[in-house]
Amino acid sequence: MVREHSRDRSPVPGPRAVWAVAASSALGIAVTFWLAVQPGAAAAQAAVVRWVNDPPEPFGAVLALTNAWFRPLPLALVALALTTWILATTRGGSRGEVMRSAVLAVAVAELFAQVLKRLADQPRPTASIPGLDVHGYPKDPYGNSYPSAHTAVTVGLVAALWPWLTRSQRVVGVAVATLVALNRVYIGAHWPVDVLGGAAIGLFSGSVCWLVASRWPLPRDRHIWAGPSRL
Repeated sequence: MVREHSRDRSPVPGPRAVWAVAASSALGIAVTFWLAVQPGAAAAQAAVVRWVNDPPEPFGAVLALTNAWFRPLPLALVALALTTWILATTRGGSRGEVMRSAVLAVAVAELFAQVLKRLADQPRPTASIPGLDVHGYPKDPYGNSYPSAHTAVTVGLVAALWPWLTRSQRVVGVAVATLVALNRVYIGAHWPVDVLGGAAIGLFSGSVCWLVASRWPLPRDRHIWAGPSRL
């Protein structure tokens, strides 16, 4: 009985952890938004952008090698591949729970990012720093700078699915989210505060998914977790 109970127990963090992440990420959003709209924000971050735009080796080689994977279509394929891998190894919950959390995380992160982009109305580094190497990215990308929607969605997916990930999946998820954030600065599309704000939005969206999963749990995949038959 004890083993069956532990097998059925939800892996989603408890209420205290959920609200702690939600509150700290909301504070992070507020602080980065305030920093992004300050008059001297661009000048204060220009040196960091230039360094990441042309970084020393082997850091530069890693960013150059992964650059092509973080365009919209390749990144969508990476996300699909990771989600498929996660679904194939889901533990502690149903596949339906994983799918719902993934869809909700993308929706919440994208919504918050697009609303804040319009409120902050900040230009991208390519419009403020002459001579940046965009590494194949459009010199006049669509949309405003703060926050980074790519970072928000990627971190949101990793955070939302964290309770169901294996150790290796968590390592890969954190690595991909970190590289996506660095890539946005590397190609001159975002300031450092943009990706920090995006990461805070992602964590907030993840906490929303945890709250939904704990309050309105979906039926579990009993055929996966029932264990060996006694017949």
